[in-house]
Amino acid sequence: MADEAEIIRLQQAVEADPADGEARLALLQLLVEAERWKEAEEVGDVLLQEESAPGAAHALMGIVYGKDRRWDAAVGQCRQALEKQPDDPLVLFNLGTLLVQQGDPQAAIEHLEKAIELRAGWAEAHYALGTALLHRERYREAINAYDEAIELRPTYPEAEFNRGNAYAMRGLESNGTMDYYELDCAVQAYKKAIQKRPGYPAALYNLGMVYKRMNSSEGLRVWDEYMEAARPLPEETIWWARAQEFKADLQDRLK
Repeated sequence: MADEAEIIRLQQAVEADPADGEARLALLQLLVEAERWKEAEEVGDVLLQEESAPGAAHALMGIVYGKDRRWDAAVGQCRQALEKQPDDPLVLFNLGTLLVQQGDPQAAIEHLEKAIELRAGWAEAHYALGTALLHRERYREAINAYDEAIELRPTYPEAEFNRGNAYAMRGLESNGTMDYYELDCAVQAYKKAIQKRPGYPAALYNLGMVYKRMNSSEGLRVWDEYMEAARPLPEETIWWARAQEFKADLQDRLK
């Protein structure tokens, strides 16, 4: 956690000498750690005006712009950081995750694979790689990446959830038929995600969708659990209404 006293000291140092790039960069680092994004942007923008801004400034501003969902600006900053720090695994990781958001998962895969080569045992990097592979519909490889993430960090509900998504996609054949083995693997992955994060709305919803496709009465219980977990969450309003419809439809089909 960022030291507030150190932040204040560095703010005073920058106010006393606006040209003190070293103090400004240290302040930017602490503001990013403290997730004080608006202040970080104000401090970092000055650093970027320097003729040769340090790679660390570009890397940090990539994070800042990413938090504001300014994907193009964030990617641009990370690319500039990478020019100066080509073997920095954190820069490669951040660039990879941003490229997924920007809509270029193939480029993301290349950077994330390199990040993993440079820094072994990094669960989040394997998870990010799995997500990029999922976007490319390379489902088996995505599952392998999520398996690696879970092996490195056993309590990783997001990895279990997306592992379930990959299996669910593999379970839907292009001709409209279903592969029940793959769908059962999806069910088990979603259950593990919910076990690790009780009341996980997205996992409950997707589990309900799989049971709906399988025409299983288990879906009725899962839809009830989802609606209970999602009821107080404004961001789930649309999905909550759809869950009601799906539950009613499943009840009709099971009669």
